[in-house]
Amino acid sequence: MSQQGSSEACESRPRTHFVDESINQELADHGFAVLPNSLSSATVEALAGLYQGVLEQVGRDSSGVFLPSMMISRLDLRAQLWDGVRSMLGPHFDPLFKPNTTTVVGGSFVSKPGAQNSARNPHQDPSIFDETREVSISLWIPLTDSDSSNGTLYLLPGSHRMRNRVRPPDVDSLDSEVSTYALKKSVPVELSAGQVLVIDGAVIHHSPANTSNAERVAAICALIPPDCEMRYARSQNGALAGTAQIYNVGPEMYRSGNLMSPELDPDCLVETPLYRPASMADLESSLSSE
Repeated sequence: MSQQGSSEACESRPRTHFVDESINQELADHGFAVLPNSLSSATVEALAGLYQGVLEQVGRDSSGVFLPSMMISRLDLRAQLWDGVRSMLGPHFDPLFKPNTTTVVGGSFVSKPGAQNSARNPHQDPSIFDETREVSISLWIPLTDSDSSNGTLYLLPGSHRMRNRVRPPDVDSLDSEVSTYALKKSVPVELSAGQVLVIDGAVIHHSPANTSNAERVAAICALIPPDCEMRYARSQNGALAGTAQIYNVGPEMYRSGNLMSPELDPDCLVETPLYRPASMADLESSLSSE
């Protein structure tokens, strides 16, 4: 087992595999990049139709909070969204990567209703790959114009270099001091409907409350490199720091598995590393390595 720490911040990181090397460089430098080409209005409308079709079956959530479709209890509908995003966006995005390097594996949606309690605090995405080998990236595509008034994403450039590679989904990967700093220093990325933001899963990001009177929905496109197993990191009984259990689970877990209380095969346990929330020392080291 090995403890994550700030000494890892300056290690060289794996590179992404876009044909356009300027995108790879921007991701390496900042942890995010906006692709030069947007989706067509027809594709945006088709994605919105896919999402609304599922929403009609599960009912609209009335809590007013940020809602990811990955938390829908109907696993068949989760799979429908995952497969629908793959079929719509795979042909568009797969050619942007060098051959045999990265492919669209599926997707989901995130909804931010117009409500004061719809803010999402600073966080990193859960680790779903071995990030010593590959960069875990996803595509974030708003289906309406996204700006500060309706809760667009804010990102902290350079924070992806902190190297806290083990991030269980049920615990905070940042301590309170880092979160406070991120709220002050992150930068907004305002996008038109159909523009595409590439996000390193390790970059710190958050979104303020949607203060408009309209729901802000974005499609999330999951990407996977070949020969790279999708993983699930189980925390130590929800402790903020401890020993994680890392399982190889494959895409099906994220397509239609029970992510709230997953049944994990002991034979698929591959690693038991230590984890802890990233500290200001970790963050300062990552930012100083720019």
